[in-house]
Amino acid sequence: MTTEPNPSVPDYGTRWTNYRRKAIPATCQLHRGPVGYANLMVNERNGSIVFDPHVTGSCVISLDQEGAAALRDLLITWLQ
Repeated sequence: MTTEPNPSVPDYGTRWTNYRRKAIPATCQLHRGPVGYANLMVNERNGSIVFDPHVTGSCVISLDQEGAAALRDLLITWLQ
């Protein structure tokens, strides 16, 4: 999937064709608001999963393949 650049979303110096991304509607506990008030941007970049709360680049969390698999397994367990 190729996504055209969006000037309002930082690209952290990567090429747009280098990763996939998805915005997930979320609620920010700090800023409050209804579901969907905040977006959690999730990127796949160079073999890592990158989470960017609020799509600002101010707090970016990266998981390698092992960490992403552990998170997947935990979510599957919790959501059963």
